[in-house]
Amino acid sequence: MPTEKEPILALTDMPGAEAEAVIRDGLGSCNFAQAGYRDQRPLAVLASDPENGEVTGGLIGRTSMGLLFIDRFFLPESRRKRGLGSRLIKMAEGEGVRRGCTRAVLFTVHFQAPGFYLRQGYEALGRLDLDPPGQTRFIMTKKLGQGPNKRRAKDATAPPP
Repeated sequence: MPTEKEPILALTDMPGAEAEAVIRDGLGSCNFAQAGYRDQRPLAVLASDPENGEVTGGLIGRTSMGLLFIDRFFLPESRRKRGLGSRLIKMAEGEGVRRGCTRAVLFTVHFQAPGFYLRQGYEALGRLDLDPPGQTRFIMTKKLGQGPNKRRAKDATAPPP
């Protein structure tokens, strides 16, 4: 009986669309075999310049198996502190709920926006201390359908643990 040859392993930062499809579809099939359904979908909420229609920021994520994943969220400085970020995240959360999600999850770094997420009703699930020393990444989560006002005001302004 012939033995199967070992696969060739390659490390890359550009896997290509075909390789990504093999991994994504393979994992999707395994998940479907175990869970009985497949529901992963991309999600984006975009903010565009009203003059020229160009995207200036927004939120990119996905939904899968009852979770809304917020992968990237950016607004230029000129668009911050005016409620736009809150509107963007509420739109994403609303779509997550429509897709059957009960929780949202995200990662953020201490110098990004943990305070913003706390004000939106998120809580720090954990923290990872990074290199160089003093850098911290937080994993944050929120039960969807729970607004920021359902927490005590003191908790909403406290920094993550």
